[in-house]
Amino acid sequence: MQRKEKALELFRSRCNCSQAVFAAYRKPDVLDEASALRLATVFGGGVGSTGGGLCGAVSGALLALSMRYGMGSIGELENKKRTYDLGQEFMEAFEKRMGSSRCESILGLCIGVPENLQKARELKLFETVCVDAVTRASDILEELLGAEVS
Repeated sequence: MQRKEKALELFRSRCNCSQAVFAAYRKPDVLDEASALRLATVFGGGVGSTGGGLCGAVSGALLALSMRYGMGSIGELENKKRTYDLGQEFMEAFEKRMGSSRCESILGLCIGVPENLQKARELKLFETVCVDAVTRASDILEELLGAEVS
């Protein structure tokens, strides 16, 4: 199964957007799926399910980029800049495709408010808009990671 399909499968299986993207694009030889799902949990729903922060699909993608390229020790300072650059490139591409990187802007309402969460469910925003966000995040990661994704 390709990683993009894995991300969509996880999301459709009730993982949040951050969990789905990060678990699909993590380095499996470094971090198992269960640990990835745990680590990314809090970043779903606009960070901590507040609905107003960074889109979880973006958070999951940034975690995946950081896992692959981030600074793992003080001796790897150059990795910090490379990771920042890739993160900025990701954010620009995502915002261009989705119009924003903020959960509330993407959904058109703040799901941190109980009535809005219910409205989002009724409007099937998670099955449409959020699936699109997971798809776009995956597409951009595929572009940035290239052959490393396989």
